[in-house]
Amino acid sequence: MAASAQRSVDNPQSFGRLWWLPSRGRGNGLDDASWAPIADVDASIVTPLLAELGAAGVPAHAAPVPVRPSQLLRRQPAGRPRYRLWVGTSAYSQAEDLLRVRLPVLCRSTA
Repeated sequence: MAASAQRSVDNPQSFGRLWWLPSRGRGNGLDDASWAPIADVDASIVTPLLAELGAAGVPAHAAPVPVRPSQLLRRQPAGRPRYRLWVGTSAYSQAEDLLRVRLPVLCRSTA
């Protein structure tokens, strides 16, 4: 069995946003050097949530949560699609504070 080759990445910023973020998503137009997932949210609140994070100066990106093959075999009730919310790590704590306050309000308004 062959071992995998390890290559160091000296400058991850040179790869751009797609280095960190999943494809098929959308963002709020703000960029960061690195990204981290912060929450899985309902598809119905993605647009207003991205707008609020953008207004607060928090880089954000949302992409559909991938479905695992094992989930396809189970009979699950049909629900709204889920999106994984990614935020720029430079504003992660600011994003946490905003989500703590605004997420319950947004969820109630779209219910």
